[in-house]
Amino acid sequence: MREISGVPWAVITAAQLHMYFIPDLKDKLLATVATEPDALIIDLSQVEYLDSSAMGVLFQIQKKMQPYGGALYIVGINPTIEMVFRLTKSDQHFTIFKNAESAIKSMQP
Repeated sequence: MREISGVPWAVITAAQLHMYFIPDLKDKLLATVATEPDALIIDLSQVEYLDSSAMGVLFQIQKKMQPYGGALYIVGINPTIEMVFRLTKSDQHFTIFKNAESAIKSMQP
């Protein structure tokens, strides 16, 4: 887990984000969310493929952040993953930016 401008920034380095990688990722993200950060950036710029279990973790993290008002930002999705988000209408549930810097700028008043 990294930080950018004081915001936790999870850079996912696995090209294939599928069920074999998910348990470790989920544990790390839940540990971060347990600290109740105001925002969390999940960077998918190195991810070429994700399956339904990966999408489930993103929704779970978002759900855990909602009660305390935390915001989840997804950044760096490629055109293929963007299409999956659109087809599943997940793009309507997540705040998506081109990169972490754009997400940080959107947080500034």
